[in-house]
Amino acid sequence: MSATRIADGAIELVDRTGDIQMVQLARHLGVAPSSLYSHVTGRAKVIDLARLRMLERMEPLGPAHDWREAVANLLRQLTTLYARHRRILPLLSTTAVACNRSIAVYEPMFAALIEGGFRLDQLRLVVAMVEFQAFGLAQGLPAPAMSDHIRKTLPAYTASVDHSSYDLATATEFSVAMVIGGLEAIRTHPGGP
Repeated sequence: MSATRIADGAIELVDRTGDIQMVQLARHLGVAPSSLYSHVTGRAKVIDLARLRMLERMEPLGPAHDWREAVANLLRQLTTLYARHRRILPLLSTTAVACNRSIAVYEPMFAALIEGGFRLDQLRLVVAMVEFQAFGLAQGLPAPAMSDHIRKTLPAYTASVDHSSYDLATATEFSVAMVIGGLEAIRTHPGGP
């Protein structure tokens, strides 16, 4: 039993069932629950291991030459990763990142933002915003509410529904442009948020 095996099993289980419970994970791995607990302290640790394993499957971010490149690369990679494992997103969003190796994945992004002139108090907000954007992109657009009444009384909304479709790659590039444009505006106005 290794951390990698536990993490892979957890990802497989949540991809299939939408949740991770220790007894089911032990059964999925073919071990007794007591054996599983001898390697991990509980569900939160398993989710953190699954997060790390997913992040390790990404291409390493490496040092970026420009903060824009770092933001775009992270947003694209996280979106692709999260789209493959949509069912784990609610678990990731409600479990703290506790593993140093998970945090270290983001270090090149933090360094690029500092080099790009962002204030230190903005760094975690930027990374969190990129994470949240990737979560949303991976989940896609919710099914629109439509009725005859809505069509009659909300023409702008109706037009948006009638002329929209969701393509992950297109949505990702739209989002990359929006995020970078917004960050550029903040970066060039030091007194801003």
